[in-house]
Amino acid sequence: MHNSTAYERRKTLSLNELERLRSTLVDEVENYRIGIRGYSPEKMAKHGTPYLAKLEARVAEIDAEIAGRV
Repeated sequence: MHNSTAYERRKTLSLNELERLRSTLVDEVENYRIGIRGYSPEKMAKHGTPYLAKLEARVAEIDAEIAGRV
């Protein structure tokens, strides 16, 4: 299942699937941080920082979902 699809279906995923999704999202955050190192300040403000915040919010939401089930 693709990250986007899994994220959309997060309420119906098993705990193992949620943990796998979290791991994948954390990797995506780290890869994006590496990818945006060379962005100019303007490009960071317009694209880099907002998308990074969106990815980090997804990780936090999955963390909350996992904590709610444990």
